[in-house]
Amino acid sequence: MDLITFLLPAYKAKFLKSAIQSILDQTYSNFELIIVDDCSPEGLEKIVELFDDPRIKYFKNEINIGGANLVNQWNHCLQFANGEYLVLAADDDLYEPDFLSSGMTIMNKYPNLDIVHSPIKIINEKNEIIGLDGFIPEYSSKIEFVFYWLNATVFTCIGNYLFKSSKIKELKFIDFPSAFGSDTASVIQMTDNGMGSIGSRAFNFRISSIHLSSNLGKINDKLSANTQLFNWFKNLTFPNAENEIDKYCLHEIRWEKLYAKCMYDYYQLVVRHLPIHKLSLVRKCEILSPKDQFKLILRYFKDKIIGK
Repeated sequence: MDLITFLLPAYKAKFLKSAIQSILDQTYSNFELIIVDDCSPEGLEKIVELFDDPRIKYFKNEINIGGANLVNQWNHCLQFANGEYLVLAADDDLYEPDFLSSGMTIMNKYPNLDIVHSPIKIINEKNEIIGLDGFIPEYSSKIEFVFYWLNATVFTCIGNYLFKSSKIKELKFIDFPSAFGSDTASVIQMTDNGMGSIGSRAFNFRISSIHLSSNLGKINDKLSANTQLFNWFKNLTFPNAENEIDKYCLHEIRWEKLYAKCMYDYYQLVVRHLPIHKLSLVRKCEILSPKDQFKLILRYFKDKIIGK
């Protein structure tokens, strides 16, 4: 059995115990759990000490890295991984017991793959399901996977992927402000040899009041990251479309659709959270035309003041 590394950059204590337990409950037993305490003030070491399992290795950063740049913390943690494959976990998400075993089944079936995806359940602070993403084929090309992302079939967060260690260590995680969009770009860069996917929702992505994506104090970072992500997509290259599925998907991956998705994402993630006096920030989404920036403002007033 190949050794797999769970990398868990940790800062928050609230859900850490259950996150660790979900990893230790994996039916695939040949893994190591590397917990990297990002100089947290919340006493994480005491939580880790509750577990007597030789597969756990604990490290503590001398300074807080993720607070200044979360992706730097992700890449910093890569040095501790010893496994042939790795998972970048979080201190609040949960894994189903078959996550690793199902992922390795796909990796072994398609040995050229560098990455395998798990469909997800989105949960709240009470572990209640508040959302689901869709299923994709157990193998899809880079073209096909980007098509699924563009059409919102898959919800991309970094923890629901099994990476080939050598490849992600070579490429590193892509750095956008506050890691907004870094998960999407970091995953897609791994798909030159295709994307594998398991047939069950083996990952639970938690949305809570302490989650980074819920932090309205990061609006400027969201604005900048949104622009950087979609400019990154404009420079994305694809292999030749060699079958009718890829030809169709490639035809549908047009800048116009990416632009439309940018409009939607920009509104859903940013604009709808803005107080009226901060609407001038709309101009910071540089790829949107003045006309479309004005459209977002009109939609804001419709939703916030008139009502949806």
